[in-house]
Amino acid sequence: MHYSLVSSPVLGFDLVRLPAGESAADVLIRALQAGPSELDVLASRHDDDARTAAWEVVHAAVAAVRPIGDVLSDVANGLLEREHGDPEVADRLEAGVVRVLQASTVADADALVRLVHHDVLDWTWTVPVEGGPGLRTAAAARAADVLADAAVSAYLGDRLPDAVRRALAGPYLSACRELAGRAAPEHEDLPAGVAAVLDRLACLDGTDRACLRAVAEGDRAVGGEWAGAVHEASWAVHLSGRTRTAAVAQLLAVRAFRAGGLDASDGASGLWNLVSGVVHAEVVADLLPGEARDVLVRPWDAAFPR
Repeated sequence: MHYSLVSSPVLGFDLVRLPAGESAADVLIRALQAGPSELDVLASRHDDDARTAAWEVVHAAVAAVRPIGDVLSDVANGLLEREHGDPEVADRLEAGVVRVLQASTVADADALVRLVHHDVLDWTWTVPVEGGPGLRTAAAARAADVLADAAVSAYLGDRLPDAVRRALAGPYLSACRELAGRAAPEHEDLPAGVAAVLDRLACLDGTDRACLRAVAEGDRAVGGEWAGAVHEASWAVHLSGRTRTAAVAQLLAVRAFRAGGLDASDGASGLWNLVSGVVHAEVVADLLPGEARDVLVRPWDAAFPR
């Protein structure tokens, strides 16, 4: 499985369930907003020796993370145990699986690196000629390394030793200090409907969170309908050329999700689907067929009538 900007809700699903997922989202937002001058500053902070040593540890950490497919297989085994075996064993298995599921990911750190190099910074590559590989400048490659390393540092979080996290994130943080004030306002190019959802989400109180959880619980029965509507929204995003806008919106939603007091358990139990669906719908509100839009915005409107 790989990450892509087209499937940014999937990336968001992983990030809201990771302890430092919002920090990884921050790096990706800056990467999506970066231009040539920002890449020059990032490239100047590249430290090849430090990152080579750090990535030996990263590869070992990646190998130790259980794929989500294995976790879901355990879920299926737990259901069989509940039906045909010892209920107490099934309960213990289910509790353990839920804990792992909250921190398992659809893709992995290597997929995140590819996302930064080839999707987020696709504009730094030349168009391949006659089937050959695309090319980019050495500075663009170094800048992509700095961004990808920082994203991976947050993505893997406490699976890495502190020294390794610092080695991966340090060059990026140093560049950010120089780039402070250069980034465009993050809501600048977002439709008003998206900004309104993000602002509301970031300011949830306890009553709001309870309401959203209840709505998400009641909406699980229409999961197939939701998946079809998200597919339609994703096609509308792609065909309208709003892929990068939608990706920024989803990443900002990751940040707002956590700022609003929602956690990994909420993300794993369906609440991220509710949030990412309404955000995707608002990005293409002028293009999405009415039925698909209604499926995606209805749960949000049930919690927060407009």
